[in-house]
Order: sequence, then C-alpha cells, then structure tokens
Amino acid sequence: MDYVRKGKVEWTGDNPPIYLKTDPNGDWSTLALFFRVNGSDYGRGHMILVLEDPYNRGQANPVRLCSTDNEQLARYLLDDFVRKFGLFRPAQQAIDALQVIGGATFSVEADYPRHVTEIASFGGHRVEMRWSDLQDMFAVAQPPKDSQTGRHEMFSVFQPARSASITLDGRRLAGETVERDFFDRRAQSAALAHSESWICEEQP
Repeated sequence: MDYVRKGKVEWTGDNPPIYLKTDPNGDWSTLALFFRVNGSDYGRGHMILVLEDPYNRGQANPVRLCSTDNEQLARYLLDDFVRKFGLFRPAQQAIDALQVIGGATFSVEADYPRHVTEIASFGGHRVEMRWSDLQDMFAVAQPPKDSQTGRHEMFSVFQPARSASITLDGRRLAGETVERDFFDRRAQSAALAHSESWICEEQP
C-alpha cells in the first residue's frame, strides 16, 4: 500500500478564517484570514489579513490590513493562494490596495475551547482575531479539482466556532458570523484550521 502522497508540499501550518456580515442577507462586510506557516519554500511566518468592504460597496475608509513577520511569504500567500480562494476572487481590487506591513509580532491568548485569540502587533497597532465557543473537530481531504486553487490537494482539520470577532486598536469591526454550508454540515462562518497542508501534484 502506498502511504506517501506524491507531489510538492507548498506549505503547511494553520489558516483559520473569520467572515462577517452586517446584513445576514447581504454581501460579506469583512473577510479575514490568519496564517501560521510552519514550513514553505519562503520559510516560516505569520500573517493576518483583514479586508473590510472587500467588494467595494462604498464603505468609507475600509480597513485594508496585511501584517506579517515574513514579507516574502506573505506576498506568496496573497498571490498564489488568497487571490484564488472563492470569497476573495471578487476582492482583487481590495487586495491590490493592500500595503504589506512587515515587522509584526504575533502572540496567542486562549482558554480552549472557550476561545482562541490570535494577535498581531505592529507600529503601535494591534489586531485581534477571536474564535469563541469551539465545536468538535473534523478532518477534510480535498482533491485538486475541488480545492480552492484547483491545483492542490488540501488536507486540514477544521474546528468551527459558534461566534467570532475582529478587533483593531480596541475597535470591534462591525458584523457577525452567519450560518452557511461548510463541507458536509452547517456551521458559522468562522473556524480554526489546524495542520493545513497544500500539496501540488505538479512537480516544479
């Protein structure tokens, strides 16, 4: 039996999302992702990405934030992965407007499973992504034809949260999670994503 997956491991780590809506029946008001990459061709590192009004519906001065401790890794994740993720495909203009801010420091506060909070501090600013009331974990293996990039086999262990929030310099961004289809179940639009790995079948 063949136990080894063929192909190149592009990166492995954690990649939990928080997606918020101010109107449950409207567009997403904020899309946010956290990355903790444990291994890649661009080394290790962290990134927090926050896009308010990601589809440019007219919000004044929306947050366009990308903070990292590895700028080369962050640009790779943005261009080769985030831009291809389903909810982010219509947000290319917002991604183009991002300034990648390096030199951030990252920390985590947790009272698991009550909450996990990932924190980035940079230039006197602080952003927090908080997942609350964590539910049971489940494992996913997606073939390339079904994955967000269409090129990678993706493995992850997801842990949905019943609620989540994003705070920038003490101001909680507007919006709440909403229930949606999430693989074979219904869950809120925020989850931890543990041990996520993206494997490209094509050799470089």
